[in-house]
Amino acid sequence: MAKKPLIVGNWKMYLASAEEAKKFASGLRRKLPLYKNIDVSIAPPFTLLSATVAAFKNSAVKVGAQSVSQFLDEKRTGEVSAAMAKASGATFAIVGHSERRAMGETNAVVRAQLMRALEENLSIILCIGETERDHAGAYLSVVTEQLSSALDKLPIIKTGKLVIAYEPVWAIGKSADDAMKGPDLREMSIFIKKTLTEYMERSAALKVPILYGGAVEASNARTLLQEGDVQGLLVGHASAQLDSFIEILKSVSHK
Repeated sequence: MAKKPLIVGNWKMYLASAEEAKKFASGLRRKLPLYKNIDVSIAPPFTLLSATVAAFKNSAVKVGAQSVSQFLDEKRTGEVSAAMAKASGATFAIVGHSERRAMGETNAVVRAQLMRALEENLSIILCIGETERDHAGAYLSVVTEQLSSALDKLPIIKTGKLVIAYEPVWAIGKSADDAMKGPDLREMSIFIKKTLTEYMERSAALKVPILYGGAVEASNARTLLQEGDVQGLLVGHASAQLDSFIEILKSVSHK
């Protein structure tokens, strides 16, 4: 298990009001000192970004955006640019989440989003993952293509701001019993690290944290880290419920 795992909470649309965000932040801030050996980040919806940043001010919790626009020009109704996210206090952005890809965001769009975020000096959590597994191993080419499209010719100076979140789509939204098993996750972690060496120096590739996302609960979080050779977790629904999120932090703590 990583010495200091990174646990990222993606609130999606589960929290709707600033009051809910503030209540969650207050509760987490009270409990977090018990788990000093864990890095925690939260990605609220855009409407709660400023309120969440304010609620975690002067704490160790980092706050970021669930996505950013691929566009630079202002004539884009409904879009939120990386510059807008940064101005609201975001320090990182998630790009390529499977739910965004399912809505039509292609590898080319994800690459553009990644570049827009890096231009604003935001750190990146790049999500990759196959929709299904096959015995022939075709799913590996899906992951390879997602990484290649996003990272090819990426300036080496930017790689220190990169985190990879591997989320097998077939496990998302299901129970802990349906999550990827430790040995299979370890194989994917090794494969991802090896693939990263094609786009950056080996020493840099080995430093890129890999997170796992997909049916993460307190009951399997520690096992995923210990057996899966990953450096953290991307947590969805359970991260929007304070009690369940605290239980996950508690389960991976190694005081």
